[in-house]
Amino acid sequence: MLRSVLFISICIFAVCTASAEVSVLAGGRAGLNISNLRKFSTPTDYKKRVILGSDLAAFLRIDFNKYIGIQTEVEFIQKGQRWNRTLDSAKLTSKSVLNYIQFPILAVARVGSDKVKGVFLFGPYFAYWSGGYSQDAVSVDKQTTTAITNKYNFTHQDMRFDVGIVTGAGIDIKVGKKGWVEFTARHNAGLLSIAKKNSGMPKLYNNSFNLSFGYIYIIK
Repeated sequence: MLRSVLFISICIFAVCTASAEVSVLAGGRAGLNISNLRKFSTPTDYKKRVILGSDLAAFLRIDFNKYIGIQTEVEFIQKGQRWNRTLDSAKLTSKSVLNYIQFPILAVARVGSDKVKGVFLFGPYFAYWSGGYSQDAVSVDKQTTTAITNKYNFTHQDMRFDVGIVTGAGIDIKVGKKGWVEFTARHNAGLLSIAKKNSGMPKLYNNSFNLSFGYIYIIK
C-alpha cells in the first residue's frame, strides 16, 4: 500500500508545465491534535475518549506551478488515548500521551484566485516515537483534582517507528506581496502498530485529526 502511495505522489509531483515558474516557500504552523488509538480496548467500566495534544511544524514547499507542489515538514505531534469512568461523585480519568517527531512528504494541490486558494494535501509520513507519559487523575464533584504523572519508559516490545498516510484540506489567504496565511484540517492514519510483531502486546494504531494555523513566506 505504501509503495502505491509513493508512486501516486511521485506522479503528482511530476505534473507541471514546461512554461511554469518554480516557487520556493517556507513556513510554520501550530495547532491542536485530536487523537486516539485504533483497536484500543478500555478497562472494565471505562469509556474511550479522545486526547488533545500539540501539533507544531516547520515546512518547505516547492510549487511547480500555481496548481501543483510538494511539501516536506519536520513536525512535533502528540498522540495517544484517554479513557474515563464515573464512580459516585468521583470521575476517574487515565491517559497515555505519545510524543512523535514526524516527517510528512506531501503532494499539494491549490485552486482558486490570486488572493484566496483552496489547498489539498496527500502523502505519506514517517515518524519516530520520542517519548511520552501516562497520567491517572481523580476529580471529586468537579472541584478537586488529584493527578499522578509518570514518564514513559520504553521496552523492547515498543515499535518506535511509524509510517502512515496524511490527507488534508484547507485555505490559503494572501497577506502582503510574499506571504500567505493558511488554515488546514488533516487526518493522520498510522499503518504500523505501536507494539512490535510477536511481542504479545495488543496491536494498536495511531489515528488523529488536527486543526492548524500557519504562515507561509515566498523565498523565491
